[in-house]
Amino acid sequence: MKKLRIALTKGRLEQKTVELLERAGLNCAPLRDKGRKLIAEIAGAEFVFAKAADVVTYVEYGVADLGVVGK
Repeated sequence: MKKLRIALTKGRLEQKTVELLERAGLNCAPLRDKGRKLIAEIAGAEFVFAKAADVVTYVEYGVADLGVVGK
């Protein structure tokens, strides 16, 4: 089965999204301690880190199933 792929923006919004996922009960240690990795996996989903403009493109072309951007 294909894993859910979620694209996240780097920076402040990334931190807020990780906090939201933690409040939902997910262990987000791989997202917090990613180092220079651009892809991290938690709870059977892959998280791709990119610039905001790239997140939109990833979702548009099907590289990512879901993207988190904006305010």
